[in-house]
Amino acid sequence: MNTQQAVIESRIETPALSTGKRWAIGVIIAVVLIGAPLVLPGYFTFQFSGVLAYAVAALGLNLITGYAGQISLGHNAFFALGAYSAALSMAFFNVHYLTSIAVAAVVSFVVGYLAGFPAQRLRGLYLTLLTLAIAVSVAPVIKHYKDITGGMAGMFVERPSPPEWMGISRDAYIYYIMLMFAVACFWFVRNFVAGSMGRALTAVRLSPLAASSMGVDVASYKVLIFGVGSMLGGIGGALFNFSIGFLAPDSYSLMLSVSFLAAIVVGGLGTIWGALVAGLFLQFVPTLASDLGQALAGAVYGGILILCMFFMPKGIVGSLMKFLHDRRVKASGRPRG
Repeated sequence: MNTQQAVIESRIETPALSTGKRWAIGVIIAVVLIGAPLVLPGYFTFQFSGVLAYAVAALGLNLITGYAGQISLGHNAFFALGAYSAALSMAFFNVHYLTSIAVAAVVSFVVGYLAGFPAQRLRGLYLTLLTLAIAVSVAPVIKHYKDITGGMAGMFVERPSPPEWMGISRDAYIYYIMLMFAVACFWFVRNFVAGSMGRALTAVRLSPLAASSMGVDVASYKVLIFGVGSMLGGIGGALFNFSIGFLAPDSYSLMLSVSFLAAIVVGGLGTIWGALVAGLFLQFVPTLASDLGQALAGAVYGGILILCMFFMPKGIVGSLMKFLHDRRVKASGRPRG
């Protein structure tokens, strides 16, 4: 696939809307997101807080896999790294809970950026095996340093409490914190992949050799995107601390990475809003699957993936964007690009 097709593909993601429609949609979404904790029961607010944390982490993996084309099974490691970096900074250095998110972001970016150097020279199966090695080493490392991390027993994280003047519940306050960071992360990624950066990443994913021949520094882009994607994974992990208030090594197993990968495929690889669908998938599908029985949980995951591959090969968001794009092209009377 050539660079011209890459540019066309990048344009499909965001169908053109008039300014008035964009503002109307934006206002409706803002009212729903801000008003949700005020009308929903506490348990649902807690669940949607988890959706936002997962969505931020999935956004990072979508950058690595969806935009740069690097299949990573090690996202659980950066989710755990962010969670423990934030928790330990609060426990040992009395860092404010908001500042702990910044600590998690910096630590995850640095480690992810350094991990990107060996990853830049690998593709396909070899890259998958490298990230697999990272994924399976997470829980043993956490358990080994039990004096710091709490080992198998895990560690508790103090959940933020709202100021009295706000007059809202703790779950609602945590939701608003997560919403604030999620909006910032989505805005950052939207601007990060816009314009020449997004087109370069699409070209790197589709044909690294062709991108390199056109002057794109493929190696630097891969390292940078691995660092940024890992940073978002770390931020998601740190945010998830506030939701559950507890960390344990078994929560960051290889299955978490597989779930992240499945979720971004269902949401839509290479789409920003696909990460939000991935967050919903990660929060609610395991619960629904467990209601059917633990033995059927894997079958539910597999069934959803198979259905998605058959009926929505670009994922939910990707397929929706393509449908809207094709309909707009048909209405204008122009041939499809």
